Amino acid sequence: MLLSGWQSGTTDEVSILTIAATQGKAIDSSKNKTAAPRPSLLQVAALMLFVGVVWRIVDIFLLGLGDTWLNVMPSKLFPLLITLAYFWRSRRAEIGSILGLSQGQLKSQIVLGIIVGFGFYFFADAGGVILYSVLFDPSFTIEVHMVYGELVTYMLLFFFVNAVFEETLFRGLLQNGLKTKFSTNHAILISATVFGVWHVFWPIVNGFEEQVLVGQLIGMMFFTALLGVLFGLYYERFSSGITLVGPITIHTIINFMSEGFKIGPEPLMQGPDLAFANPTIMALSLTLAMFLLCILLLFVIRYRMYQLESKWSSLLSRLSFLTNIGGE
Repeated sequence: MLLSGWQSGTTDEVSILTIAATQGKAIDSSKNKTAAPRPSLLQVAALMLFVGVVWRIVDIFLLGLGDTWLNVMPSKLFPLLITLAYFWRSRRAEIGSILGLSQGQLKSQIVLGIIVGFGFYFFADAGGVILYSVLFDPSFTIEVHMVYGELVTYMLLFFFVNAVFEETLFRGLLQNGLKTKFSTNHAILISATVFGVWHVFWPIVNGFEEQVLVGQLIGMMFFTALLGVLFGLYYERFSSGITLVGPITIHTIINFMSEGFKIGPEPLMQGPDLAFANPTIMALSLTLAMFLLCILLLFVIRYRMYQLESKWSSLLSRLSFLTNIGGE
């Protein structure tokens, strides 16, 4: 009887545990059914692009912030913060792999980004003015105008936030999202094209006449789309998809230098500009810019950052070895 009672009690306990487990599974299953599916990267990219466009229109055309010291900072900062908050809460592990905000190759990317950024400015922007002075008009005065010198620190911050926002949006979210539907090359081209369209606001804002406006729109979209291709290839191939620190650094310097320091007696314009008072200077500058872009495109396609880091380490080792021999 004792054994019978023990068996009966055991059976009851097992039944209770089985019922509880079954109810728990049912509750979990119910939760899974009611939980909303996580949006895809492409859906998140489309949503943040929409938010950025709407906020940009409000800042430029409704609030007129482009004519104030604040500029259009809200349309850069707040969509970026929304994106970071979403990834921190829902996709924290993808902040580095998708948004490109990884510390991999950090120092090398910053150093190379600074070299490329300043090289692009001095070669393409200042180069056209210098060539014009040497080849066409020796009496032409080469002047450097610092735009809004009292706001230089804020301008640097503004263009850094702008670069982080645009690179994480177009190269991080959009390009990686498009790769889930298209090939890598097609994803880069589509993202770069959208990046070019993103910049057509400024010729409209600057109020060009109808004949000039069409050329400005095409020129702005084409040139910025090429930059988008360069940044996309830099991220995907040269950086092996590890980090966007390099494109962010280049993007920041190009914008800051071209908008903060004007070479020659050219009109000061709001936003990125491709217009010059002198058509010869404009032709020279665009030719130099296109030549440099082609060189950089070939470079990022052919080489990888880890290869440069390896060669640099090897060179430092040899120099250290020679220094030690010389010391002895």
